[in-house]
Amino acid sequence: MDSAQHDLTTMVLLQGLYDQIANALAERQTPPPEVRELQEASKQRQRELEELEQKLEDHQGEISEVKRKESECQIELEHFQKQKGMVTNEREFTAVISEIDYATKALQENSDRRHELEAEIQVMSDDITERRGSREDEEATQNEVVTAWEDRKAELKNIVHDHARQAQELEAQLEPKNRARFARLLKSKGGSALAEVLDGSCSLCHFALRPHLQQRVRRAQEIIVCEHCYRVLYLAEMEESNS
Repeated sequence: MDSAQHDLTTMVLLQGLYDQIANALAERQTPPPEVRELQEASKQRQRELEELEQKLEDHQGEISEVKRKESECQIELEHFQKQKGMVTNEREFTAVISEIDYATKALQENSDRRHELEAEIQVMSDDITERRGSREDEEATQNEVVTAWEDRKAELKNIVHDHARQAQELEAQLEPKNRARFARLLKSKGGSALAEVLDGSCSLCHFALRPHLQQRVRRAQEIIVCEHCYRVLYLAEMEESNS
């Protein structure tokens, strides 16, 4: 195998390695759907729990205020009931009865609201207790999935390191000018230094190759680049022969 053919074959191998490295890095940076779903569901449940706890706190603050008002209404009612026995004329009697009715109504309203709040607080407290209890099972499931994902990330990291080592060894086999060309293209072309020829065209920029250029690519005796995107061109059978 001559030097140009050797370097072209090596570049094809290198591109395959860099593609696998890019895929591994992309996978490592993107948690799988089950991990994202569990994390989002966990955050949503935590938000709901916090909102419920805040609502419970608000209710507890309100019930304290309602109890205070209820106590004041009871004292006021008792005061006017005593006043009722001390009135000396009809006008005073009517005024006292009016105050008693007002205090009685206010007392009833506050009492009803207290009972309503007590019932809601009990329901919320039970709900919070149940949610907190279920968090252990949810966290156990989440930890199991996350642990599996962390293991996969570690595996992908090893794949990247292994492929990077192989790529370094292959790059050392290239002639300096071709090694520099490959590195330059890899950087400037978003990780794709090579392009396969498909149906007579560059598979990446879709530029149609002239017939004689197609023949030169097929012979694989020299490094041929696309006249439009300047990537190194190759045919699929080179990948197959290398696999």
